[in-house]
Amino acid sequence: MDIKEFCRKLDHLLGSRDLHAGGLDTAVKAICQGLAIGTGEIAILLADEDTGALRFLWPRSLQTSGTRPISSKESLAARTYRDEKGTVNNRFSAIRHASVFEALPLKEQGGKALPIQKIISVPIREQENCLGVLQICRKAVDLTESGPDFTPAELLGAG
Repeated sequence: MDIKEFCRKLDHLLGSRDLHAGGLDTAVKAICQGLAIGTGEIAILLADEDTGALRFLWPRSLQTSGTRPISSKESLAARTYRDEKGTVNNRFSAIRHASVFEALPLKEQGGKALPIQKIISVPIREQENCLGVLQICRKAVDLTESGPDFTPAELLGAG
């Protein structure tokens, strides 16, 4: 299945389920299966315009870890939200970035904290409104262990 077909099926699945009634787990598992990644390599952040911050919806274990200011210059998620533009970076560990998502040991990763080596970051939109950010990454001790590069087709399919 190509990435666009996968995304169409995922959109249909999400449209038919409430994210708070099991749909979130289903969506994350579908993304993981489609891209051969673990559940600890997905981040879904929702914007709270009242506080001017992004907060984690996924991983669930980071829901109470605080927020990321939308104005942050070092946060890829904040930049993705502000610019409403997706990006792929297959050398992410080599650039300066906010590291909340990778610095905490995640239950979804067996209690380990691993650095993000490669990442896709895309805005989550509902019609004309940007609601938040979806980040899909490959985490590993180093780049050589992180698996295949993300492709432009995967970025286009995710966005």
